[in-house]
Amino acid sequence: MTVVTDNNTTEQTTGELLRSVTRLFSTLQQQNFACCDVNSATQCSILTTLRRGGGQTLSGLTRALNLDKAWLSRSTDDLVTQGLIVKAPHPSDRRALQLELTEAGRDAARELDDTLNAQAARVLSRLGPADRPQAVRLLAALAGALQAELNGPDALTCCAPES
Repeated sequence: MTVVTDNNTTEQTTGELLRSVTRLFSTLQQQNFACCDVNSATQCSILTTLRRGGGQTLSGLTRALNLDKAWLSRSTDDLVTQGLIVKAPHPSDRRALQLELTEAGRDAARELDDTLNAQAARVLSRLGPADRPQAVRLLAALAGALQAELNGPDALTCCAPES
């Protein structure tokens, strides 16, 4: 695939292009996280993940965010101190704690989601009006394909031992 940038033509494979788009979008998200009223991008991710998925255990949150459990534990402790989340008894496992947003946490997560959604709208507004609906449709299809890859039997073939 040939991509034209600032009148320079470079060859990029589809994989390189997908990684480039992912890096650029991640950079934009990180810049918005820097404006979040909490101490770190990790804490912003915790807030938005709890808003999207509801209360979770620390183990569940670790899997959802693919982060180190000790690091995540310190970050959630900081959010508890800030009054943005609470650690409540888990409804079905008395050994576990359920992490839940407080009202202030829900407000902070909603504000962050609003900021991120506005950013996405700005990015899409840079496309031509005729291209926007197609871009959104393709993004939804790509999200489905990525989820299927994550859930599929070949998801971790790079880590699987050779037979």
